[in-house]
Amino acid sequence: MNRAKAAPIRPPSHRAFTLIELLVTMAIIALLAVLLLVVVPLARRHARDASCRSNLQQLWKATNMYANNEKEILFVNIATPMRISNVVWKDKGPTGWGCLYPKYLPMYQTLFCPADPVRDAQWEYGWTNWETEKGEVQVSYGCRGRQGLVPDAKTAVSLGTIESHPRKVFGCDYYETFTDPPRVHHGSHINLLRCNGMVESLNVIVSFGPKDPDDFQAALNALDK
Repeated sequence: MNRAKAAPIRPPSHRAFTLIELLVTMAIIALLAVLLLVVVPLARRHARDASCRSNLQQLWKATNMYANNEKEILFVNIATPMRISNVVWKDKGPTGWGCLYPKYLPMYQTLFCPADPVRDAQWEYGWTNWETEKGEVQVSYGCRGRQGLVPDAKTAVSLGTIESHPRKVFGCDYYETFTDPPRVHHGSHINLLRCNGMVESLNVIVSFGPKDPDDFQAALNALDK
């Protein structure tokens, strides 16, 4: 009986990459890397911007809780009418947004914009000055006082007064474009809190100083629109 001989088993062949295929693969990887270099910083900027707007919303909620426990009266300096101030501790006591901490605002980090280029451990007006006798604490957000809300500097501002001016700014990123480095958090816009509790972004850059009070009034005029 004749038996057919079995065909020899051949090992599978492995085709190597050609030079063109290798170059195309490297080009695709390089293109993806370039896209990541663009997209990742952009995503981080959007995240910081969203966190900033969230901070302003939390400040509004804390302000309402404070006012509800203080017969609707907001934190203002009776001796001098505030315009927009980012000072939260001065002359041995809290002022402005600082009155919220820690009872109504448990985390002081809410007072700092994540995109603020100045607020770091070396900042001379940093949080380490809180509750000191001679220190002053400045934060990323400014809080509005009486200017443009009530005519009398000695009149306390109530929550009802604030809400009767819904389109005016109540709080915002505090920009000082004249400093070195400039204090501009978001580059092309400013985040603000209206007196109706709405958080908005405006494509403007305003300056709170140094020609006091002209720069303050000009900034308020631009933001109150």
